[in-house]
Amino acid sequence: MLKSMTGINVTFAGASMLALCAALPAHAQDADASAERQANNTIVVTAQFREQNVQDTPIAITAMTGEMLESRGQTNVADLGDFAPNVALEPATGLQGNSIAAFIRGVGQSDASFALEPGVGIYIDDIYYGTTFGAVMDLTDLERVEVLRGPQGTLAGKNSVGGAVKLYTSKPDGTGGGFVEATYGSYDRLDLRASANFALTEELFARVSVVSKSSDGYMKRLDYGCVNPGEGIPATGDSDADCVLGTEGGRDLQAVRLALRYAPIDAPFEVTLRADYANDKSEIAPAKLLYADNPNVRSYVEGDASAGIPFDERFITAPDSYTTYATYSNGGNYTTPFAGLTTQVQPGTFSVDPQGSVESWGVSGHVDIDLADNLVLTSITGYRKAEGTSGIDVDGSPLAILLQQFNYSHEQFTQELRLSGQFADGMVDATVGGFYYDANDILTGRNQIGTLLFDFLSDDLVTNRSVSAFGHVEVHVTDAINLIGGLRYTDDKKVYNYTRVNVDGSEPSGAFFTPNFLLAGLNGESGTFKGDNVDYRIGFNVTPIDDLMLYAQVSTGFKGGGINPRPSAPDQVLSFGPEKLTTYEAGFKSQLVDGRVRLNGAVFLNEYTDIQLVRYQCPDSVVNSCSVPSNAGDAEVLGFELETFLEPVDNFTIDGSLGYLDFDYTEIKNPATLVTLDMIAPFISKWQLSAGAQYRVELPGGALLTPRVDWSYRSDFFYNSINNDFNLIDGYSLVNGRITFESADGNWSLSGAVSNIFDKFYYTGKSENVGSFGVVTGNPGRPREWSVTLRRNF
Repeated sequence: MLKSMTGINVTFAGASMLALCAALPAHAQDADASAERQANNTIVVTAQFREQNVQDTPIAITAMTGEMLESRGQTNVADLGDFAPNVALEPATGLQGNSIAAFIRGVGQSDASFALEPGVGIYIDDIYYGTTFGAVMDLTDLERVEVLRGPQGTLAGKNSVGGAVKLYTSKPDGTGGGFVEATYGSYDRLDLRASANFALTEELFARVSVVSKSSDGYMKRLDYGCVNPGEGIPATGDSDADCVLGTEGGRDLQAVRLALRYAPIDAPFEVTLRADYANDKSEIAPAKLLYADNPNVRSYVEGDASAGIPFDERFITAPDSYTTYATYSNGGNYTTPFAGLTTQVQPGTFSVDPQGSVESWGVSGHVDIDLADNLVLTSITGYRKAEGTSGIDVDGSPLAILLQQFNYSHEQFTQELRLSGQFADGMVDATVGGFYYDANDILTGRNQIGTLLFDFLSDDLVTNRSVSAFGHVEVHVTDAINLIGGLRYTDDKKVYNYTRVNVDGSEPSGAFFTPNFLLAGLNGESGTFKGDNVDYRIGFNVTPIDDLMLYAQVSTGFKGGGINPRPSAPDQVLSFGPEKLTTYEAGFKSQLVDGRVRLNGAVFLNEYTDIQLVRYQCPDSVVNSCSVPSNAGDAEVLGFELETFLEPVDNFTIDGSLGYLDFDYTEIKNPATLVTLDMIAPFISKWQLSAGAQYRVELPGGALLTPRVDWSYRSDFFYNSINNDFNLIDGYSLVNGRITFESADGNWSLSGAVSNIFDKFYYTGKSENVGSFGVVTGNPGRPREWSVTLRRNF
């Protein structure tokens, strides 16, 4: 693998050098053309609490404008990871509902439980979103995206230990304009988008954006009995003539966003109010059965609990096919681990909807007040609420190993205050502030696991309060040398309250072989976590020559602790501590050849301590089998990143990225996690690369034709902390293409696009539970799809 990747690196570097050589003649262009080019390629970011050119910001950061997102066809948060080095953003497996698995430099979180904190902070207009549930957000009408790599403990703060993804919506400015756009494509895809920017008065501006997205699912749910008549499992009778029960992976989203900006003339303040609403009723993430071996689960045979067809490989559909036999309904015969006793579950008594829905809304206020020359007070207030459901059929077959219906509710309030200013005649830029976060989360649902006699209702309440104070300072020693320091203190408190009752509302009795007897005593239990943490950042940057900046820093971050959300007995109501990261990083940012070449790079060493992983053995519990988040051990991660943007000739641009990660455990503190020193953490791809190219051709009459192609590659990685072939995700490459025609006046455009051009069959995630349930399912990525988009600007 290393040999093949070396070839890719040589090719990547060679292409960059050829493009650089092609760019050299442009060095003779006049200074005005060079300045205009650099201005057009400048992206302003606010990662350090003030506006800076991304090339002057001493942080490993990938910044993308709304135009860049549009040119690549990136429409939601999960699309961002393909073109940023060492970043993985994917829809989580169906077990986690409508949520995102977000990792940066191998640090993140894939479990959507409200008991666990994200390892990558997601921000919308500087409002922190405190859960991975509902985080697969639409990217319509954004001004820019900032993907910050490495711990942002002093800047972004709470649970940005791996990094942060910051979305900034377009701000009302009263200049007018907007667009209407329609897209039609594969699987009856129909997307409608529109945005308008206008002035209500000379001091009050508004912007409204709407989006509607729908498409059929690309994974077919087949009726096993219909496809395989005479094999002992009857057809459901609910399928069509092609034996199709339904689909997975379909989309159904409607959203609206409104922003009002009040900027009084000659007044020392500005106020921006935002409100948004989204209703996502999309289908559950597609899952395909990959391994099946559990003779303790069988098809239902009335009156004989020991009979039935066992759960085995007959339920695995054809390789590389987008098909499954999942029914999302219960029923079957079971052999329990309790002295080998058998039991039956009547079919049709519990069915779930294969949907991963999220209905969310939020309001926020951003106020800037000029207290004096070079002194600004900023207040950022936000309230968000998200509710949704998910139906989970873990086995992908007409049998029922584990069937769940969850209802999620997340409610949060945040308040941030910042005081920023310049002092000592501009020699010092400083910001001090405070942050408050308060969230109430509710997880309700029904859980049925026949082999364990589990069929219970849960109604868990999680409260989460976090308070922090922070400071950040930049000292401009000279025009070419800057010193940076930051400090943040955080105090966290989380309480988890459990409800575990039988489906009739009664408490489990605890009597042997009665429903849910293992859970007796859990109802009404509560667990609490309290903790505080101090993060720091120390660094410097120097500009030895024009358009070259070098930087080095030490920074820290942490992911908060919590309480086990899935105890199987009262003695498993256990807390776990925060995980922490210290990063030593050095990097450079450069613009060369009159702005035609931009090359940025970073090398880093992560010292990763008290990593939060799930342990599966609880020898001190009355139930040895468990699923308890624990602080497993320590590790070191060595990596580097390169990003480039090239314009060899006018209107021809090339962009690319390269990421490398080498992960090594240094100590296993909790062997009950079953993690060993030779394993690696989830979502660690050793290599990640991307490249894109586009060329704008001016046609007779002034119209423009812009073809573009994008390629991304990710080497293999493990999805679980306990590495084995069952949860290994093979590496894959994807190629997307797009061509856009734009009218001479810029008012009309027509685009045609194809994603996954070579129709690569690949997996974005796997759910592996061979030890307890004898099942592995994988989440196939989207197949080749085409689309046509018509846009009218005004």
